Amino acid sequence: MSPEPESCWTAVANIVRERPYGPGGAEIRFGTKHFAPGAKVYIIDWYAGMCERIVVVGQHRKSKKLIAIVTDVKLVENLRAKVCYAPAVLAKIKQYFDKGYYPPRIKYLTQDFAELVCKTIPAWQAQPWRQPQEVGAEPNVALEPSSNSFLTRIWLHISFLLKN
Repeated sequence: MSPEPESCWTAVANIVRERPYGPGGAEIRFGTKHFAPGAKVYIIDWYAGMCERIVVVGQHRKSKKLIAIVTDVKLVENLRAKVCYAPAVLAKIKQYFDKGYYPPRIKYLTQDFAELVCKTIPAWQAQPWRQPQEVGAEPNVALEPSSNSFLTRIWLHISFLLKN
């Protein structure tokens, strides 16, 4: 009998195909600087207090090597929770968590965490203060996040950590 393959749960997403760029979103760019449009990325960590950045592992668009990089939540779509069996991806995930900054954090790559990421990121993407504004427009004070949404995000994060 062969041993069970090593695996971990991650949120999986695709890089957006088109995105607005420049003043007022006048230009359309395809993919990102580091990822091709539609590239599959594994979301392995996030900055829950900021609600705008995530850590992803994916194949670089030019070098074709696997990279771990911090990217904006607006640049991913089609989120789903899946088990990752790819040995190269698992090695990159371990390399990210073994840097000494987050040694115990790799144990949080569970199904619950992956599903929480898949539910939370669309809410982050829909936040009104993150939507692009027209060039020269006055800042809208009403677009600031409410304290209720901040407390909700913190509560979700704390309750997840306490369950594990």
